[in-house]
Amino acid sequence: MSSSSDSSDVSEHEASGDEETQSAIREDLKGMTLEEIMQLKEELGAKVYKEAVLGSKSVTRKQPKAKSELKRLNKNRPREISAKRQVPFLGAEQRVERKNKETELRDPRFDERSGNYNVDTFKKNYKFVTNIRHNEVNKLKNQLDNVEGEEKQKIKHTMQRLINKNVEDKKWHAKQAQLEKERKAIQKAHAEGRQPHYVTKKERRAKELVAQFEHLKKTGKLNKHLEKRRKKNAAKDRKRISIE
Repeated sequence: MSSSSDSSDVSEHEASGDEETQSAIREDLKGMTLEEIMQLKEELGAKVYKEAVLGSKSVTRKQPKAKSELKRLNKNRPREISAKRQVPFLGAEQRVERKNKETELRDPRFDERSGNYNVDTFKKNYKFVTNIRHNEVNKLKNQLDNVEGEEKQKIKHTMQRLINKNVEDKKWHAKQAQLEKERKAIQKAHAEGRQPHYVTKKERRAKELVAQFEHLKKTGKLNKHLEKRRKKNAAKDRKRISIE
């Protein structure tokens, strides 16, 4: 009993001594300017400054939260989650939708807010991609000598795909140039007071075939193209005969 009373007296004496020291420090701080106080705080550090002015009891350390263990009656049952936190009832779907909208990723090619898709503008703006594909084909050609087997077939397939895309783009630009030429001819006829000639699809197709024939003849690929067409037509005939 006597030991406990002695320890309590000692603790009370220490507490009173701390209070006197803190009161003395506060009195000293009253006579200092704000700049001097801030400089003293920087020299001592925020933690030491608070302990000296406010006392050690005011500086509390945050205790880490203990992980709550979810209980279950046996191993075959799911764990029970606490129901203390209220589940949102009204407007929950709207809140989730609003939250998702903040981090929404959208593709401008398929978004109406980005405007209407214009093929002419798109093709003209990305015409430089044709040169990039051409350079990639040249790089892949150099890699063919160093690979064999399945890897070589993959490179050939990639090369053919890039070449086909360039051919399609070239055809598209040639077709657009022809259409622009026809429009200018129609406008010129209207300006001169003549009846313009509107090219039909049949006439346009015939011109395209003639241009293709001349191109194949110039590049020396005409015989190869005709042989390919002959084989394709023969396969169609065999298929039709087998059905009949």
